[in-house]
Amino acid sequence: MSKRHYETPIDVKYRDTDSMGHVSSPVYYDYLQHSYLSYMFDLLDMPRTEKLPHIMVKTQCEYLAPAMFGDKLTVRSSVVKFGSKSFELEHVMERDDKQIIARGASTHVMFDYTTNKTALVPDAFKERVMTFQGSL
Repeated sequence: MSKRHYETPIDVKYRDTDSMGHVSSPVYYDYLQHSYLSYMFDLLDMPRTEKLPHIMVKTQCEYLAPAMFGDKLTVRSSVVKFGSKSFELEHVMERDDKQIIARGASTHVMFDYTTNKTALVPDAFKERVMTFQGSL
């Protein structure tokens, strides 16, 4: 069985670009966060008005090729690792010509807003991820 990724379409807007016409480096973090949020709200079948039971604590991005105004991108996000209280995602950003333009990663910690403390990753969450993705 091949691994399934959550796909988020992105239309590059003019405001996303810098003076060279390339997508500005901080904007890739917006794309990464948008994909993470879309994936998790859909996976957990939660309304966007509620808080997710985890918080983003680390991100990184490697830029491989420029994206420009008008490009259509797809961010393919998937969970790649579970820790006891955290999980990690990879985010592959691809232009519609299939060229990978960036690779991102993010780490998320389960969080209990009532106690204001980290929490263990629930087995039910792991099962939902595995049911959707098929593998890590």
